Amino acid sequence: MNYFAYQDRARRKSYQLVALFALAVLGIVAGVNLVLLLALGVQHLEPARPLTAVARDNLGLFVFVSILVLGTIAVASTTRVAMLRQGGNKVAEMLGGAQVAPDTRDPLERRLMNVVEEIALASGTAVPGVFVLRDESGINAFAAGHNPGDAAVAVTRGALETLNRSELQGVIAHELSHIVNGDMRLNTRLIGVLFGILVLTVIGRTLLHGARFRGGGRGSQGAAAIMIAAMALIVLGYIGVFFGRVIKAGVSRQRESLADASAVQFTRNPEGLAGALKKIAAAEGGSSIRSPEAEEVSHMLFGQGFKAMSGLLATHPPILERIQAIEPHFDEREFRRFIEQWKREQAAVAQREAAREEFAKGPPLLDLPGMGQLPGGGTINPAVITSLLLSDLAAADRANTTPAAARLLSEIPKPLYDAVHTQGEAATAVVYLLLSEEPEVREQQIGAVAQGLGEDAVQRLRAWSAAGVRAAPEQRLPLLELAVPTLRLRAAEELGRIERLIRTLIRTDGRISVFEYALGTLFRAHLRDVLEPAHSGPGGSKRLDDCRPAIQAIFSVVARVGAQSEAEAIAAYGAGIARLQLGEPPQYACPEDRAAALDAALETLNALRLPHLETLIAALGETIAHDRRITLQEFELLRALCGALHCPVPPWLPTREDV
Repeated sequence: MNYFAYQDRARRKSYQLVALFALAVLGIVAGVNLVLLLALGVQHLEPARPLTAVARDNLGLFVFVSILVLGTIAVASTTRVAMLRQGGNKVAEMLGGAQVAPDTRDPLERRLMNVVEEIALASGTAVPGVFVLRDESGINAFAAGHNPGDAAVAVTRGALETLNRSELQGVIAHELSHIVNGDMRLNTRLIGVLFGILVLTVIGRTLLHGARFRGGGRGSQGAAAIMIAAMALIVLGYIGVFFGRVIKAGVSRQRESLADASAVQFTRNPEGLAGALKKIAAAEGGSSIRSPEAEEVSHMLFGQGFKAMSGLLATHPPILERIQAIEPHFDEREFRRFIEQWKREQAAVAQREAAREEFAKGPPLLDLPGMGQLPGGGTINPAVITSLLLSDLAAADRANTTPAAARLLSEIPKPLYDAVHTQGEAATAVVYLLLSEEPEVREQQIGAVAQGLGEDAVQRLRAWSAAGVRAAPEQRLPLLELAVPTLRLRAAEELGRIERLIRTLIRTDGRISVFEYALGTLFRAHLRDVLEPAHSGPGGSKRLDDCRPAIQAIFSVVARVGAQSEAEAIAAYGAGIARLQLGEPPQYACPEDRAAALDAALETLNALRLPHLETLIAALGETIAHDRRITLQEFELLRALCGALHCPVPPWLPTREDV
């Protein structure tokens, strides 16, 4: 799946959706005015008087009613969307979800946290907040939020208790693909617009209730008009909601099919996702959600969540169709055999409890079967790097990224792994990654930490240093990503203070290494997503030709970082620029202040149209792969640039000799 192409299609579908809903709203306004016209005719009791005359005499009233209806829908929709923009956590809490503590000791929730972290690293996105719907016994899950920076993933307790690790990986990969593919923004708009239309029925019921208690006599005509208008609002509102749900369901079905495909790409394990779907079909409760909010978020769920009234309102393709898309030879008759086998597995309670105890006392992520060597290193094919950067995992001939991410996580020093999952220590763990090896510089940095985080943080830094705790180079950026959900729990003011401290630590020695720039840039990108979710996300209106100075700067720096000589840098630069097809290409010129030049370039390139952004990322891949080798420095810089441009990059891990 091509991330950029799908994002572009999703954006066009979003515009089409808005147009369809706008037509529906205009139809509701026209219907309300028509009913009002008939009601006015009834009130005046002048059958001989044409309705055109009634309309002409009450033109101001019709304009007022139209504005009132449009305003009501707009205010209600905007209010609902604004509430949901507070983050995926808000949606998860709305359905009764409880956030999983990063340092949870519950075996099933610990396994869930590990799986989410693995898939997040494998898909190249930030680790989202993790919630459990503890009162829901059905097998289901959903991802919510306005962008990856404020995303949350929620899983039912039924899914945790029923699915094995491989199946849970498939479900989480499905949900994280919605985050990677940018579906959440559209999901939020769908909820908002439908809520705005539904408010009309609420107003109609209120008016109808009030009209019943109006007195007789001359007021009876007014009461009749109000009752007619109220009934019209109720009927038209429900009609609007019906067609809105049909539109929502149609869009959702397509996105669910694409998410299933993405999940298989992320995990490279179709049996896991197919197994989860089979268990939904076999389980007594299926994927049902009992929460009264389930219908509103039905298009966000992994499974149907409730029984639709008809095929038109089904937000998901049929279970059998989804399974056969993953396993083409699966036959419906196999369900009986699967159900019998699954019941035998469910009966082995003692075995499952033993597995739980083993998981609880063992280090995280040790229950992965067939975990091979880390991929990467050595001679590479430029096409592989390009396909990796474009999230086209099916085209990239690489090892399974999920076990690779699991191996990476399992090798992180335990004190740092525990710290990034603890609210009071996550920031300390991040700044520990930036401490210099030079004693004088290190002491200056520790002084800055004392002012920014306090003496407790300093003591912890010194204790880790004395104990020889050290993150391997390839573990440093993943540690930052693991810390993001924990840091997100802090207040905006605290996050700003941590960002300023990181900037100070980076600049203490007067030099900025590639890793330091990468960590600072990624942290700022995550911070912007958290603090300004409505203004973050890929895609704008600029073309590549509009950004030539920014392109010159970013390609010059990337080419120079990976080259051993100026001649190599110029050749790598030319290879990437040629892919852009700019006509008169800008000449190589590496700026003196590389960090400042990259920051300025990123601000400009963030406004690129999605197809142009895709071309840019592919061209950057050509630049770093020009010498057919990639170093950790090159990858860290590239991941930082792509992160700032809201383009997820799955991990590509170099061998030790390349570090």
